[in-house]
Amino acid sequence: MKLTTALIAISSFAYLGLCDPGSAAVYRPPYLPTKCFGSSGSQIPPGNLFGAVGPLLWDNGKACGRYYIIRCTSTFGAGKCTGASVKIKIIEGRLGNRASDVSLSTDAAAWVYTGAGRFYIEYELN
Repeated sequence: MKLTTALIAISSFAYLGLCDPGSAAVYRPPYLPTKCFGSSGSQIPPGNLFGAVGPLLWDNGKACGRYYIIRCTSTFGAGKCTGASVKIKIIEGRLGNRASDVSLSTDAAAWVYTGAGRFYIEYELN
């Protein structure tokens, strides 16, 4: 019984080792045009669950259209992690020197974070 309980507990955290740590920010409108799809609003997924990547993940534009699963792990200040995760589509590159690894649309960010600023994440290419 104890062994079974221990295995279940360990397996529930196994996915954490497959994710990369990073920083995220809330990405506010206007969302168009984008570096990936120009002014085409048809590339914005349902529920506005999209985001932008920083220089580390941009890969000379190859990140466009990729999907990432994002989970908040801790915050810089105000706001809290919700404990949920969200799957986002990359539609933009935010390539400044101080850019976060991932920037989430306000709707996508609301799934994982209650604040309006920067926070720490785990992300996984999906």
